[in-house]
Amino acid sequence: MHKEESFMKEQMTVASIQMFSQGDKEKNLNTIEKHLTHINKTFSDIKMVVFPELAAHGIVTDVSSEAEGIPGELTTIFSKMAKKYGLWLIPGSIYELSRGEVFNTTPVFSPKGELVGKYRKRYPWCPYEKTTPGKDPFVFHIEGFGSVGVMICYDMWFPEVARDLVGQGAELIIVPTMTTTGDRTQEKVLARSTAITQQCYVVSCNGVGLGRVGGSLIVDPEGVVLQESGEGPYMQTAVIDFNRIRLIREMGTAGVTTPIKDFKQNKQIFSIYNEREGKE
Repeated sequence: MHKEESFMKEQMTVASIQMFSQGDKEKNLNTIEKHLTHINKTFSDIKMVVFPELAAHGIVTDVSSEAEGIPGELTTIFSKMAKKYGLWLIPGSIYELSRGEVFNTTPVFSPKGELVGKYRKRYPWCPYEKTTPGKDPFVFHIEGFGSVGVMICYDMWFPEVARDLVGQGAELIIVPTMTTTGDRTQEKVLARSTAITQQCYVVSCNGVGLGRVGGSLIVDPEGVVLQESGEGPYMQTAVIDFNRIRLIREMGTAGVTTPIKDFKQNKQIFSIYNEREGKE
């Protein structure tokens, strides 16, 4: 393999779809497929497509009525889409029914249509979101590129979630989001701070429609905003350079600061975690 080919293999173009969602699952699924069709016909270099949290569902009043198992009808549909268009597909999240509980879950599909794994939101937005918290980090590896972790919306307010993902090897963090409120301004700050402290790319994909306020971001490992959109439907694209992540983590942000390296080398014990473990 030539040096140039090896270098390019560590770079991947990602699309983040600030999608307009309606209160109709079938219409939302049609919108998702229209975006994928457009990308397939026009932008052949895009390898991964991300949609907002609950993009297929929209806002529903009874989550149990739309919740389904995994695998199930929705994951079958998404699997077919991923295979048809040959893309890594992160279709936002869905309501997952498991053993009588409902989770807010992001499934991830490979270009072959394989369900490579799923992530259950660890911090539902209390007291408004009536789903069961997940417990486990989820990171998947893309051969020839790097490792990708998933969070969902309110998870980003808790730095431990991102730290857990990076501890599992994440170099890019995908954050499907459904923010309908005025604190999107603060979330955009959190997206940048997460990228800076974890020295990773962050794709924070919010929706529009039915109260969603947009403001999606793609941020690089030094906190530089590569893409930012307003309140309307929008497709963001950016090159994720996994080699750059490794370089920044090794050489330092601005060439001087190495928080990931220092966190690993300086073994600290924090009392708040000991107190929590003692109560459980």
